Amino acid sequence: MIQGYSVASVFRRVSIRPLQRPWVVAGCAAALLAAAAPARPAQPAPVPPAAAVVAASAPVSAPPAPTTQAAAVGARGDSAGTVTIAASGSNEISGDNEIKVLDEVVVGARRREENAQNVPVPIAALSGAALEQSGQYRLEDLNAQFPSTNVAFANARQSSIAVRGLGNNPANDALESSVGVYLDDVYLGRAAMANTDLIDVDQVTLLRGPQGTLFGKNTTAGVLNITTRAPSFTPGGDAEASVGNYGYYQLRADATGPLLDDTLAGRISVSRTKRDGYVDNIYDGRELDDTSRYSGRGQLLWKPDEDFSLRVIGEHEEEHADNGAGILYSAGPNGGAKFYDAVAAAGAAVVYDPDYLKTDIDAIQHTSVEQSGTSAEANWQLGGYKLTSITAWRSWHFVPTNDGDSTDVDAITDGGQAVKDQQFSEELRLASPADNPLSYVAGLYYFWQQQNNILFFDYGPDARAIAALGDGSPAFANGTYDTPQYLRTESGAAFGQLTWRALDKWEFAAGLRDTQEGKVMHVERYNNDVSPAFASTFSTYSSGDLTLNNNNTSALLSASYKITPSAMAYASLSRGSKAGGINPAVPNGALGTRSLYVEPETANDGEAGIKTSWLENRVTANANLFWAQVKDYQSTLLEPVGNTNTFVQVLTNVGKVRTRGAEVEVAAQPVEDVTLRLSTSYDNATYLSYRNAPCPAEALAPTNAAQGSILCNLSGKALVGAPAWIVNPGVSWSQHFSDLTGTAELDYAWRSWQYGSTDDSQYGVIPSYGLLDLRYRVSGDLGGGRSWTVTVWSNNLANKHYVTDSVIATGSLYNYTLYPGLPRTYGLTGHVAF
Repeated sequence: MIQGYSVASVFRRVSIRPLQRPWVVAGCAAALLAAAAPARPAQPAPVPPAAAVVAASAPVSAPPAPTTQAAAVGARGDSAGTVTIAASGSNEISGDNEIKVLDEVVVGARRREENAQNVPVPIAALSGAALEQSGQYRLEDLNAQFPSTNVAFANARQSSIAVRGLGNNPANDALESSVGVYLDDVYLGRAAMANTDLIDVDQVTLLRGPQGTLFGKNTTAGVLNITTRAPSFTPGGDAEASVGNYGYYQLRADATGPLLDDTLAGRISVSRTKRDGYVDNIYDGRELDDTSRYSGRGQLLWKPDEDFSLRVIGEHEEEHADNGAGILYSAGPNGGAKFYDAVAAAGAAVVYDPDYLKTDIDAIQHTSVEQSGTSAEANWQLGGYKLTSITAWRSWHFVPTNDGDSTDVDAITDGGQAVKDQQFSEELRLASPADNPLSYVAGLYYFWQQQNNILFFDYGPDARAIAALGDGSPAFANGTYDTPQYLRTESGAAFGQLTWRALDKWEFAAGLRDTQEGKVMHVERYNNDVSPAFASTFSTYSSGDLTLNNNNTSALLSASYKITPSAMAYASLSRGSKAGGINPAVPNGALGTRSLYVEPETANDGEAGIKTSWLENRVTANANLFWAQVKDYQSTLLEPVGNTNTFVQVLTNVGKVRTRGAEVEVAAQPVEDVTLRLSTSYDNATYLSYRNAPCPAEALAPTNAAQGSILCNLSGKALVGAPAWIVNPGVSWSQHFSDLTGTAELDYAWRSWQYGSTDDSQYGVIPSYGLLDLRYRVSGDLGGGRSWTVTVWSNNLANKHYVTDSVIATGSLYNYTLYPGLPRTYGLTGHVAF
């Protein structure tokens, strides 16, 4: 629908107020150069089968876990520069007996390569080998791998990553994620940039709690750090092919080796993934929620001597998918009477399916994503000091085509938000020798991001149905309006962390970061003026240049104590911040542009934990207690319009949020060839103060009110998308047959109920669910350093019908839609390493 548009030409280049701290300006310039779980609410009764399909002029139809690698399990990968994975993988000898031990995991959480068991931070790490063996490659698959983690996915733009309940804020292009996502140490300006096939990955690491004193960008909930395998001077490679149900196939390959005189090495990785849809559109028989992805990554590693290395990465990914179709989850109170009556009045039909696998729409449902990125990481070894420079540029382009009314009539032909996003970043970091009693890491960071987006809305010939469907819009057949948006962010920071090893068993750390950030937003609106009434309702608008400047400070204090050589206790206090923004929307006339501003949110966090190894490293057990309070939480609020009893929903700061709980991660090798895994978390995430909140359907229905006509108070209720319990157990068992090895793996990922909609409605509650994954692989040696593996697998073996942790409240009709998770999949994978 929107093809090849260019919004950039609409806007003149606007300038941002200079960063206000002179030392930050100078630094960035130098860098560029060189406790109880809430009770589950009562569930509404299922929609009666007789109400499953409503039509005015049409016949009525009847309705009808992966390998968890905690900070104790890993696998060896090629490394260079700052790549952060290594593993022992060897057996230890005790007396005359050989003991099989768990692999050591080495992470770069403190910008040094360290054993994860010695880092006083709650960390979960997943090796690339474990990710590949699990057959999981999507970002949302990490839900089954890490504790306290909730990845919600509707489409590439409407996705979020939450840790400990923080991060499910409304999707908005002006706001950052509460969880910072890094790819090869490059901060991604939007979490959606990580929605690609996770191929040729070395390690995925999750740091929980506020981060910022060691990472380039501030976060309030944590950091997800994805590192890919670096080029190696040892020739090698992999090739893999998978086939499965739903027309699934995936091809991936990579190769690495020296290119020039043992000083230059290269690596190339490619992948192709295709899967048919699994949501049945009864209107025309299409299968929606399919996906088609391509990706390629090329790398060069130049290492002329032992004191210098330069790693250059270039990559490109594309995705074309028919995802994002809304499925009716609940028709709301009173058996959905108001919703079904409105649908009938509109002359439309909808379908309710308790398995969440059917819809009824007449228009195209499609999204296209293209992104590219380049980065250059240089490392100088200056005696015992290490100087690192990371320069990166990325672009991300998203174009949706959506059925705007989710029915079988052409009321809204198309609508959505197209995005053109570009970013540039530079980080300069110096690390002192780690073996000194006093060591430090200090750095400077610069980030620039520009977006040229467009919100578009096209009414169809049956636009009269819109008024009947109750969204309050007049019926304007064939009317269109476009809202171009320009956003720019410029951020500069200085950060550092000092570590003091006062005694052999004690370690103290202190970190500080100062960030100066400025934003510019410009929004306009145009219409095709099909009638004077349409031109008045969707009048032309221009905001002019709106600016926002913030300064915030992050800090960390931590202490750790070695109880024994294999047991460490730690505690920390930290403060993190998430930047504010300017909502790129046309404001309600009575509220004006002041309603578009969103201030930063800040988090104060406390951690206390213990990391232990037992039985000569055959068992590791880590536990952590956490408490965090967030001020000025970014979400939606109802603002009064003048002196009337009408309220408009705006994006702003709503009050305070608290999250507290515990996390446990265990890995054990009780006998040779058997590995047990468990990661679990309990999280009591609550709105401490959330007045003037959007009202759930059950609050509106008694008065037959529309959203925006009454106020609600969600203070004391659970955060959206925050299950109290997450439990991920798993077991692996290997058997040896002559020259072959067979390995069976069973994983289960379970989470308790959670609110799925931002209004905390009982009609949007996602029940508890668990996903069972099973696979069996046989591997053998081909000689000459080559090997083969064949795997039979099934994910969601029990064919559980579940929701991808995101339910949408659709306003005055009290109905709720959802995005379904994958049904049972199964297939065969062949892998060759050479």
